[in-house]
Amino acid sequence: MDGMEMINAGLSAVSTVGFPIAACYIMFRYMNKEQENHKAEVDGLKNVISENNTILAQLKQLIEDKLK
Repeated sequence: MDGMEMINAGLSAVSTVGFPIAACYIMFRYMNKEQENHKAEVDGLKNVISENNTILAQLKQLIEDKLK
């Protein structure tokens, strides 16, 4: 195998393997970004649920006071 054949074989290997590596990297980055976005959404929902629990406890107390 001469030098040019080795270069062609190397380029062929990179072009064959390079795309799957690049695709995996892009998917990895995408999944990390989605996970960060999901965490922010869940944190927001936790705050809303906590506020609702507080308001429901106050409403319960108000109803109990009115029924007495």
